Formats: sequence, C-alpha cells, structure tokens
Amino acid sequence: MNCLPLPNLFFSLWGRTALILTLGLALAAGVRAGGSLLPPITGRMAGDLTLSAVPGSPPVHWSLELQNSKPETRTGQLVVVGPETAAHAEVALDAAGDGTWRLLDGRLALKPWLNGQFTAGEVTLTGEGTVQNGVVAGQVTVELRDVELGELVSFADAAHKYVRTAKGRVEGRVRVYLSAAPLSFEGDLRLAKGTTAVVKLVPSPGLLTSYVPEQVRKLYPGIEAIELGQTALEARELRLRFHPAGDAAGRSAVLRIEGHPLDPQIIAPLELDVNISGPLESLLRKAFDSRLHLRK
Repeated sequence: MNCLPLPNLFFSLWGRTALILTLGLALAAGVRAGGSLLPPITGRMAGDLTLSAVPGSPPVHWSLELQNSKPETRTGQLVVVGPETAAHAEVALDAAGDGTWRLLDGRLALKPWLNGQFTAGEVTLTGEGTVQNGVVAGQVTVELRDVELGELVSFADAAHKYVRTAKGRVEGRVRVYLSAAPLSFEGDLRLAKGTTAVVKLVPSPGLLTSYVPEQVRKLYPGIEAIELGQTALEARELRLRFHPAGDAAGRSAVLRIEGHPLDPQIIAPLELDVNISGPLESLLRKAFDSRLHLRK
C-alpha cells in the first residue's frame, strides 16, 4: 500500500523548482573558480522540464530573472507555468550566498498530473525559509481542495486490498519541513465541509473488531458488518491527522470517524477514534489503541 502518495508529487515539483532557483542564484551571487570571484549576473533564463520522478506529469515551462538591486544583494524571480499549473518563487541572497526564499503562490489542478488518475481537485502551495551555507531550510504548506475520496483511495491502494468503493470529497493541509535532515511533514485530511462520505470495505475480518472490546462487539454488530463489507459506512466526519515522526504522545496519526452503517436495519450511530503509533505506512491498516463511543 502506497500511503499518502500525493506529497511525493509536491516534493518533486518543489525540488526541481528549488534546483533551478539555486543554480541561477549561484551565478547571481557569484561562485569561486580558481580562487577568483566571478561577477554577479543580471539577466533572464528559461527552459522546459518534465518531472521524470512523477509518471504522467505534463511538461512545464520555467523562467528565471536575476537582478542585483544593491552591490551586496542578489535577487531572483522564478515563474513556472504548465497545464493548469503556475508557481512563483523569489530568493534574496547576499554575496556569500546566504539569505531567504519565498514560494509566493503555487497552484495546480490534479487532473493534468499523474496519468489522469484524478478528475478533480486543486492544490495551492506557499512557503518561506532560509538559505545558509548552501542548505535550504523552511516550510512549504500544501492545501488540497475538492479531491475525490474514491480517486484518492484508489491512488493510495491501487490493488483495493482494503476499500472496495468510496465516495466523497476531501480537503486538507500538509506542511512540509525542509532542512539538512530528511524531509518531514505533518497534515490534516478531512471531508469537505458540509459533505458526507460512503465507504465500503473489502471483507477484512478483524480490521476493526480486533481492536474493540468483546463486550462492545456483542452490543454493536454494525462494526463487524462494516469490516466484512456487508454494509457500507456513511460518514459525516472522516478526519486523518498525521505526524509521521510522531506527536507528543508518540502517535503517527489519529483517525476520527463519525457516522453509521448504511444498512437501515442496523441502527447504531458510531463515533470511533483510532490512535496510530509507529511507522505510518504499515499502521494505517491497523490501530493499536482504539476508543469506541456509542451514542443513543
């Protein structure tokens, strides 16, 4: 199961953008060659690129404008444009190559990307940070809107090992932290405001009931019916808060579910909190610590 694959797209897009910006600014700030300092460069560069690390990505065009507003300051403006895709970033560095960067506005529609596996959904990106001794650090915020739940589930679980069908719309925010260490991120994905979702699982005995006390299972047969795919779950709230590095309580993620079985013969409103601890990729399929609340 390839959990949370969408951040990989954004990391790759930002990585290529940062590479172009860094190379250009290295020229603008001057580089040492044979012990001498090359003069700063003012001008414009442009080109086309395709993200080979992201299968099905469309080509995008980039342009980089280099300026020297002051003898001690070098600035660069980068613009990236593609099918339903646009981004604008800027960097201000001193002659030593240290300074700040900002991702002012990045927008893309998911449909042209990823071999058309998404028919809807929009993404915006903003961020800022520093460049010190050649190390880019900071934070990029990725916001998702109107992503189809079924398409997101199919993209993450192409083999349909756990979810047979899913309908609904998803929105959320992912924060990506950049530093000399490996990339880290945290986020919050949820149903779009005012919407509901219908999810039907592939029969998976124990997927939910193995983490619910036996006495509760006897009183609440709807849990077993949902995990066996005998009825779908109609959810008014599905919310996943994830911290892959672990939050203060050591949890990789917390999944909140509120809803009821779609079968009208099983009248049992459900509120379920699943606390996920350990590596997120393996534990999104399980829950070591669950709390089940039934409402009359």
